[in-house]
Amino acid sequence: MLQHLSIKNYAIIDSLEINFKKGFSVITGETGSGKSIILGALQLIMGQRADSKAICNSKSKCIIEGSFEIKNSNLLEFFTQHDLDYDPLNTIVRREIHANGKSRAFINDSPVRLDQLKEFGAYIVDIHSQHQTLSLNKSNYQLKLIDSLAQASFENHKVLLDVYRKDFKQFTILKTELKQLLDDGEESKSQLDYLSFLLDELQEANLKLNEKEELESALKTIENREVIVNTLHKINFIIEANHESSPINSQLFELLQGIQKISSFDAEYSKLAERLHSVTIELADLSKESEILLSKLEHGDQNIDAKSERLNLINQLEQKHRVSDFNALIEKQKEIEKKVSKLSHVEGYTTELEDNIKALEIKLNKNAKAIHKNRTLVSSGIETFIIDTIKELGIKNGQFKVAIYPQEKLNEWGRDDICFMFSANQGVALQVMSKVASGGETSRLMLAIKALLAKHLDLPCLILDEIDTGVSGEVAGKIAKILTEMGAQIQLIVISHLPQVAAKANYHYKVEKIDLDGKSQTSIYELDEKQRLDELAKMLSGETISQAAMENAKALFATH
Repeated sequence: MLQHLSIKNYAIIDSLEINFKKGFSVITGETGSGKSIILGALQLIMGQRADSKAICNSKSKCIIEGSFEIKNSNLLEFFTQHDLDYDPLNTIVRREIHANGKSRAFINDSPVRLDQLKEFGAYIVDIHSQHQTLSLNKSNYQLKLIDSLAQASFENHKVLLDVYRKDFKQFTILKTELKQLLDDGEESKSQLDYLSFLLDELQEANLKLNEKEELESALKTIENREVIVNTLHKINFIIEANHESSPINSQLFELLQGIQKISSFDAEYSKLAERLHSVTIELADLSKESEILLSKLEHGDQNIDAKSERLNLINQLEQKHRVSDFNALIEKQKEIEKKVSKLSHVEGYTTELEDNIKALEIKLNKNAKAIHKNRTLVSSGIETFIIDTIKELGIKNGQFKVAIYPQEKLNEWGRDDICFMFSANQGVALQVMSKVASGGETSRLMLAIKALLAKHLDLPCLILDEIDTGVSGEVAGKIAKILTEMGAQIQLIVISHLPQVAAKANYHYKVEKIDLDGKSQTSIYELDEKQRLDELAKMLSGETISQAAMENAKALFATH
């Protein structure tokens, strides 16, 4: 329920505050007084795109704020999903628009995106304008309408629709994927042949991790064999070979024995003995290691041509596959293996896709049949209510039918195409509503539909903008009666020029445009009983109130 609306610096509104209540409220005012401006401001906090040209004073920002009671709207999940503070009794929505065109939106002081604001707005306010009357002729709107009422009548309808749409989305994805596979069939075969050739070449090369590094090291060793052998021999000779006296190791050992004898005399001598002992051990290891390396060099593979050829092959493969190093070449081979495996299984995957599509199609057809049944069952009740209502609204011979046509192909709505059929005259066959219904007839049909929705659904605040245009007299009274019944079930705000409608409302607000300091300003205020009588009399007779108009106004108001 809309509780309060605040508008600042918007169009010809400098500052405006208005409180709304439960039940049926009417807003009246002269043409051009600003009723549509107030409606436009409300649409902005419902997520409509902003236009900086609508700002009254470009030096200040435009601020529109609405307060809503949402305790019966089942919106806790929305607030939880978007991490917003939930206040069911006083949720505040604010929109700020700057002169540069930028705008910001807030729900309970938390910033939200425009699409989130729009989603929230759809839950809490239903604004019917002349544009929406035109949408009544659209098939999608008609389908949504039937499904809304079917959900109110059948517990399983919403579940059926949700499951169907989820499955249909997957069905569409799989069909697209299958088409792509079939379209790319020949290209895939050619790609498979080429990738298989590349993979065979790499597998034949039998690449091993770190092989290139080992080959490069081995080739350097072979190429520098002579200097390596001489160096290793020299190490061994110096450490172990006989000199004029004795090998270095022997001399060091004798020296170690001497130091050990004096080590007990002083700690410093003991440290020297330990250090010398370490040196002798290290030299012995060095000598043995040089012998091992010499042995490997003498008995190892010295085939420099074979190793060079192998290294050249690796370099060529790296260049062919445009990789920077050997490890990348190994990864490239793994990548090609995966592609070949996937392409090799395309035929099997195609069969799997076809099976999944068939299974989904069976499920979709089953659910579409159940959805169609619900729509058909609810349609007769809709037809009866609409016919009774439009007859009450002056279309005495009006006929209305919900035509449901099964379609050959599945679509996001099921297998139904819905069309509203209408005839206003006796003996005239039903035809497509959009082709035969006049503007006034379409407005009355829309009012009947809104009345039907108000009766069966927990609608949010419903705002009707001049849905009674083009009618008068007895029909105006009938419209007022229907609006009164709707207002007993929901919060209903009606912008109207009809005194019959204004008289029936629980609350009456007047919009005025006044000139202040050479500038036009719009204001709105709630009328008391005396002001309401005066306003009704003006609506009946014009600015000059006649005695007859006042008596007529009192008579209208007496039925309130």
